[in-house]
Amino acid sequence: MTDNTNFIKLLLSDVEARMGRGMLSPKDFEFLSAMIEGDLNERVSVSTLKRLWGYSKYTSSPTSSTLSVLCRLVGYLDWEDYQNNRLKNNRKPSAQVLGDKITVPTDLTPGDRLRLTWAPHRVCEVVYHGNNDFEVVAAVNTGIKVGDWFTCSLIVSGEPLWISNLRQFGKAPVAYVCGKQGGVRFEIIHNA
Repeated sequence: MTDNTNFIKLLLSDVEARMGRGMLSPKDFEFLSAMIEGDLNERVSVSTLKRLWGYSKYTSSPTSSTLSVLCRLVGYLDWEDYQNNRLKNNRKPSAQVLGDKITVPTDLTPGDRLRLTWAPHRVCEVVYHGNNDFEVVAAVNTGIKVGDWFTCSLIVSGEPLWISNLRQFGKAPVAYVCGKQGGVRFEIIHNA
């Protein structure tokens, strides 16, 4: 295995850590593509990401421009910076300075209730049921409706809320983004 292959595997692992989940289904690749566009204002297609992770057949090497985009997502300047600095002094990728956050599996217990708000005048109250699953119990001015369920592992105040597996009655599960412009605010309104 070449050093380049080792670095690519390490980069993919760092990207998964940044996302807070592995790349296990087509929805994960859609989520990552949307995350890259939202965070970096750059595009990497879902099909390119699938090939890179080996989810789809891939016979050639990834381009350095694609790898550089992923490197920027985890806090490096580009692919060269990642290769030169990732392993020095066992350095971990840098992360953005984040505001208040909830790491769902460790900060919430089943029965906790949150109020999520984002522009323009959108409000959603949810109850946490464990296993990163939330049920919507109140909603105003949003495409998310009372009775919907979704999966989310990290909520950061002032950042877009990337939810996966939004389950709405009679529809196939989808990924959904709240607060693309201006981010989402949260408030814990009840602890069970």
